[in-house]
Order: sequence, then C-alpha cells, then structure tokens
Amino acid sequence: MRRLLIPSVAAMVLVGGCAEEPSACDAQPKLSQAAGTKRPVAIEPSRRHPGISGSELAKALPSPKFEAEPVEKVLNHLRRETLRMAGGIGTTGPGTCDGEVVRPRDETVRCSVSFEGVTVPWLVTSKGMTSGSVGPFSQDFVYTAKPLKSVHTAQSVYDLFSWETGKNGTTEGPLAPVDPRCDRLPKVFTAKPGEGTGYFCQDISVSCTDDIQRVEWLDRAIHVDEQGRLSFRA
Repeated sequence: MRRLLIPSVAAMVLVGGCAEEPSACDAQPKLSQAAGTKRPVAIEPSRRHPGISGSELAKALPSPKFEAEPVEKVLNHLRRETLRMAGGIGTTGPGTCDGEVVRPRDETVRCSVSFEGVTVPWLVTSKGMTSGSVGPFSQDFVYTAKPLKSVHTAQSVYDLFSWETGKNGTTEGPLAPVDPRCDRLPKVFTAKPGEGTGYFCQDISVSCTDDIQRVEWLDRAIHVDEQGRLSFRA
C-alpha cells in the first residue's frame, strides 16, 4: 500500500498596522537655528504699561498760572507732549514760537521746544478763542499741535516692546513671545512722523507648512505715527 504523505502547513496570522510617520511639525523647534538676524538687546516681557503718568508730568512741568500769556501755556503744553512722546522725564528748554501764537482760525505757527538738547519742532494750528471756565470774561486759546519731528529714548522703546510682548500674560502657547529682542538704539533719537525709524524689534516665529517646520526671527519695524506715537509693524 502506498502511503500518501501530506506536508503539514503552519498557518501564521499577522496582525499589524501602519505606524504613522512622525511629523516635522511635532518636533521641538531648534531655536538656536532660527533663520534671520538676531538683534542684540534681549527684552524681558512685562505687563507693566509704559509711559509717564500725569502726576509725573505735573511734577516735572507745573502748569502756568491762569493769567499767563497764551504763548507760555502753549509752550508748556508742547513741552509736556514732548516728554510723553520721548517716553521719559528729561531736560526740556522753555521753547520759542516763530511769531504770534494767537492767530485767526486755521492759521499756523511753528513752535520749538527741546528734549535733552534735541530741538523738537511743532506746528500749532489755531482754532480760535473760546470762553474759559474760570472768570466771566476769561478766554482760552484753542489749538491743535502736530510734531514735525519726533523724539524718543531707547529705554522707552524697550519698555514699550516689553509690554507689547508681555501684555497677554502668557508664557506658553501661540501668544507667548519667544526671545523678544531689539536693535541697540541710541539713548535719544529722532524720527519723521508717519514713517519708520529704520530700527527693529523681533521675536522668534515657529510655523509649519507641508510638513516643513520653519523657525525664523520675525522682525517688527519700529514705526512712528503722525502724532509721534510708536508702534511695531511686522
């Protein structure tokens, strides 16, 4: 009798799945390899609002007496606004105006004050005279003032960017600043209102597109508006 030999077959069942490949977007950003130029001055984020308080201004430049000439009141106001613009208390000169301050409505006169030896010109536009709040026959000279040149201190810029990066009060997440920094600015510098200063602040931006992670320094131009107020533009 012939014997039929049937080879045994060992059956193996493989159970498995495709493990997801790690995404570059999940990797810890290498901040030391951020693309771009690293600015030299490190800024510590803060929730303290920068600037000068009203009481500090009043102490530095007391208001003129009620009976003072309009030009004295105008120049005192311009000196105060110059200190606000500079962002700190400093030495200011009494100032002068190129002609009479009290003029017909919509006429202008150029006045100049100083901050730490830097001349700061203003354009004063008359809005006429109006009845004052003290005395039955008193009158006040009403006007608007626009800086023709702005003046700033390095510390005021650093303080403003410190607040700008720290005002949200976050240390983690997308709103948290990463290593904010600024250019090394002159102690006192001027700018043309409505334009950039030529200086920058920055922090690190981390993004990921098409599974490619980008770590780079995001520059924010230090800008001055028409009234001499600073801001940071990406």
